[in-house]
Amino acid sequence: MPELLRVGALEVTFALVFTVLALCEVTRLRRQSKQLLRRIEMSRLEAHKGAELSVAHATLQRGYRQARALIHLMGEFNQVMEFQAVLDRLSRGLSQFFAGDDVAIWIRSTGGNFELAAGVRHDVASAVGSDAARLRSVLAHGSAVIPPAWQQTERPWMAAPLLDWRGLDLGVIVLTSHRRSAYTVEDVDFLRAVLAHAAMAIQNAARFQVADRLSRLDALTGLGNRGDFDRALHEATSRALPAAESLSVLLADVDHFKHINDSRGHPEGDRVLRHVAQLIAQAAGEPSAAFRIGGEEFTVLLALAKPAAISVAVLLCARVSQEAFFRDSTRLTLSIGVASLFEDGRDPATLMAAADHALYRAKAAGRNRVHAA
Repeated sequence: MPELLRVGALEVTFALVFTVLALCEVTRLRRQSKQLLRRIEMSRLEAHKGAELSVAHATLQRGYRQARALIHLMGEFNQVMEFQAVLDRLSRGLSQFFAGDDVAIWIRSTGGNFELAAGVRHDVASAVGSDAARLRSVLAHGSAVIPPAWQQTERPWMAAPLLDWRGLDLGVIVLTSHRRSAYTVEDVDFLRAVLAHAAMAIQNAARFQVADRLSRLDALTGLGNRGDFDRALHEATSRALPAAESLSVLLADVDHFKHINDSRGHPEGDRVLRHVAQLIAQAAGEPSAAFRIGGEEFTVLLALAKPAAISVAVLLCARVSQEAFFRDSTRLTLSIGVASLFEDGRDPATLMAAADHALYRAKAAGRNRVHAA
């Protein structure tokens, strides 16, 4: 009996020990499970943070790339002072940024139509397909458009108005992609930023062109001035010499013009010079070929051989002598010297010296006449 009690006590003791051990194991397993769950949760949070970091990194990278491209384009714009050059660099810069996408810049002409000014030539309507109406809305409302992916035609596209510095629309810029992915809102924002700087570059180009044009014009007559003539003569001889093309210079002087100023006053003399300038421009065939190089001296550049140039000069002399410049019977006359490339000189300086000598001989022979070198 006592042995049975001892055996029962041992069993109870072992049972208690096993129970305690089991409880300890369960507790340990629960602790491990909680730790594992905590690690899993931390891993999930880290993965989420990693995804957020990846998105943030991609956003920063895109912003950095856009900033670099914008700075590069601003530098490109600052290097040129002509409207066409601004458009060319705008087209090239956007194509490079958008991985070789086609860029077309269409400028509104005076008749309301659109002409390709820079970029790839393609039909806007065929590029945007059924979305041509939305493209027209770009011009009507002055806002950039980017169709949703499900509305894209054969090739993804986006468009924006090209504005000048006053906010007036000059035309429209269209980008069409070779990639399947559609353009994003961020792409449109970048395009807007680029076009804002392009508008400033266009303003600078316009101001420069106005200043340049004014610097080339004679303020009294509106003809080209001496500097413009020197440039035009240099360019004309540079073209004509290699191609053996005809080029002649008329050097005209208003006879006795000092007497007109002295007897009738300088305002009347200015009026006479403006009138003579109109007749000379008509004889030249185009205003850009006629110049006032100083005082009462004018020049005309003609892409003609000497005989034809002499004929033009003779007709001009006759026209001026027959023109009624004054209410009385006073008549005005011209003396003209003619010189031609190859025959009388092969460079601007020699050619002008020959024309000047011919003019001197016309004056010496009695004025109101033409003399050829």
